[in-house]
Amino acid sequence: MNTLKSLEQRLIDAPRDPESQILERLVKALCLKEDFKLAEIYELGYEDFELALDIMKNWRLDRYTKTKERLRAMVGTPAK
Repeated sequence: MNTLKSLEQRLIDAPRDPESQILERLVKALCLKEDFKLAEIYELGYEDFELALDIMKNWRLDRYTKTKERLRAMVGTPAK
């Protein structure tokens, strides 16, 4: 499963889960170019930790694709 689908499934399955909230804050910080406490990622279990790293890798690689727009919509941040 690709990173975006994994994140989407994670947020749908357990939106109030503390790990999901960390992932959501990470995506919002990336979308809005805001600060994010990187230490929060270390609170995640291994699978979610890997997902967070993949999100950051893909964010960097997908600078010019529609993926960012889908991420923005997923966590409710405005398009720029």
